[in-house]
Amino acid sequence: MSQFAFGANKSYNPPTGPSLKPRNGRWLIPLMATIGLGFGAYNYYVEAKSRREYSQAEEEKRMARNQQLMDAYGDKNSLHDVQHALDTYHAQ
Repeated sequence: MSQFAFGANKSYNPPTGPSLKPRNGRWLIPLMATIGLGFGAYNYYVEAKSRREYSQAEEEKRMARNQQLMDAYGDKNSLHDVQHALDTYHAQ
């Protein structure tokens, strides 16, 4: 019989504890998923901030236009205010 038939002459010693060498492939997918989620969250935050600023600017424009209309047409509490509103309306 051969000396290698039953493993009588073993030179291989299996590791007894966990390996200290990390596997880079194991962390690649979770790392890329985390980066992707972070990128998506950042883009969502920037878009939400942009929409909020745009809507605030539009609200300010609307309020300014309403104030112009109130200034032009008055409160209509007196006959003078109503007459001024009618003159302004007919001038347009």
